[in-house]
Amino acid sequence: MTHSPSSPTARLREDLTYGTEHVLFSTLLGSALIPRVVRRALLNLAGAHVGSGPGVGFALTGSARNLTIGTGVFCNKHVSIEAVAPVTIGDDTAIGMQVLVVTSHHGIDAAGDWDRTASGRAVAIGERVWIGARTMVLPGAVVEDDVVVAAGAVVAGRLRSGGLYAGVPARRIRDLRPTESGGVTDVAATAAVAVGSGAGVPGPDGAPLDAAAQNGSVGNPGSVGS
Repeated sequence: MTHSPSSPTARLREDLTYGTEHVLFSTLLGSALIPRVVRRALLNLAGAHVGSGPGVGFALTGSARNLTIGTGVFCNKHVSIEAVAPVTIGDDTAIGMQVLVVTSHHGIDAAGDWDRTASGRAVAIGERVWIGARTMVLPGAVVEDDVVVAAGAVVAGRLRSGGLYAGVPARRIRDLRPTESGGVTDVAATAAVAVGSGAGVPGPDGAPLDAAAQNGSVGNPGSVGS
């Protein structure tokens, strides 16, 4: 739980902490001159549990000790993770460009007043998940294994396994074909066919998805990283 500083000294201490955090985990870690394998090593040295190095422009706020990234994970450019609470990303998952993961939460009471003190809510992203570009993952969200999230979605609550989700908030718009092993058949290809069929796939409110989604663009994350 975080608290607002109550004195100039406390505010100065907070500014110095944030400044150091930004230099280490955004400016340095996200530099295009730093290879992914080095980013992975730096995060692990800081206390994270990272099996795959994130891409250029990666930014981390909060505690590195709260971050877990599995093996075979690809994070495209400018992914931002706020690890005030634990953030877990499972093996063989792909995160599109400019995806934002948020864990800090301000409660709202019955009178409509919001709590000035933030609390952390963990985020869990499963294995073999594909999250499209500019998706926002909200505090407390759980994305189960074998899920595809279309570009620009806002993820809240739990996304159940084996589905294609889109919209604000993200809703299940298509099931993905199960395999005998219980996973899905070629998650990325299946999603591209499902969203790019040209048949006017409806969004969560019944209206067609935007042009990018109609063309099969759920936010190509790129290739698997190291």
